[in-house]
Amino acid sequence: MKSGLIIKLIEAHCTGSEDAFKKALDDLANDEERKGNASLSNSLRNAYSSDKKSISFSSSPISEMTFSMQNALPTPKDKDSALELIEVLHPKVKLTDVALPEKTKAALHQIIEEQKQATDLLSKGISPTNRILFCGPPGCGKTLTANAIAGEIDIPIAYVRLDALVSSYLGQTGTNIRKIFEFVKNKRIMLFLDEFDAIAKKRDDAHELGELKRVVTTLLQNMDSMPANVFLVAATNHHHLLDPAIWRRFDTSILLELPNTQQRESIISKFISETLDGYIIEVKLLTTLTEGMSGAQVGTFLQAVAKYCIMHHREKNVTKEDIANVWVKQSTLLVSEDSDAYTHALYKLNKSGISMRTLEEITGISKSTLSYRFNKEEKIDEQG
Repeated sequence: MKSGLIIKLIEAHCTGSEDAFKKALDDLANDEERKGNASLSNSLRNAYSSDKKSISFSSSPISEMTFSMQNALPTPKDKDSALELIEVLHPKVKLTDVALPEKTKAALHQIIEEQKQATDLLSKGISPTNRILFCGPPGCGKTLTANAIAGEIDIPIAYVRLDALVSSYLGQTGTNIRKIFEFVKNKRIMLFLDEFDAIAKKRDDAHELGELKRVVTTLLQNMDSMPANVFLVAATNHHHLLDPAIWRRFDTSILLELPNTQQRESIISKFISETLDGYIIEVKLLTTLTEGMSGAQVGTFLQAVAKYCIMHHREKNVTKEDIANVWVKQSTLLVSEDSDAYTHALYKLNKSGISMRTLEEITGISKSTLSYRFNKEEKIDEQG
């Protein structure tokens, strides 16, 4: 960095002129960008926020940390690949954008309020919840929920890039973990570790090398020394693989499951109001057809419905047959046409008012075959 630009930045800070400070910071960021340091340039710009006051946390009665220009540090990189280990994001989503059970939402609201009042809690020697582990199947909203929490608290997310973090070189993964925790330790930020089981597996696994054990130990040590200003969120699809010692490092773990009927209806209604406003679509049918889908799969299906509506339905009156047509085309990408799940879904379509003739036209399966399969489904329903 040019010394003259840094001196101007300091002078602007001392005069208390916000405009002068912003101009000096822009000049400094532009200079770094011209020199090819795009990452540092972006970090300098992202660090500036004229509408926020410096936030302070007290991790003990005699120590206090303030965070301001420390955010201008460049993001850490893997030594061998030169890939950036994290990406700093500024989420805009809120908790209202996520379809969650009321019990889960209540727990998250409590955590968010603790974070918003963290300074008061810490001044009394009480630590706010700042370590959450999300568990659940793929596509159930773990990443979206983490973004929503950060959006509610109004803090950025340091999203850890797993492809850069896990190195093939001996000892480098542990070094990368230390770099990441070192980068965030003086910042008011959320550290998000997705696919957490990749670096937190059980150390008693006989099939793993000693390197993994060292990685887990390094992770535990850094979590233990992590200050209160950092909000750690980890997510995993395989919580049964985690080392037992990992669980004790989290304040709470939250299971995010496949969306229930109410959640799916909420997702669908919100999507229609935002994307297909004015279209007449039967929400109940869409809710039935998305049973067993993850939140991500529901979203993919709704995108397919939206494309069909916009491209083929200018009159905006979408029939059951239209929805059935889209569903059948979409579902064959997920399950085999000969599978029980596919037959059960067609059976649900028939029960929802879609005629055998329509299903025959859409699927290419004869009415007699459909009738035979549906009779079996009806017997299962009667027994269950």
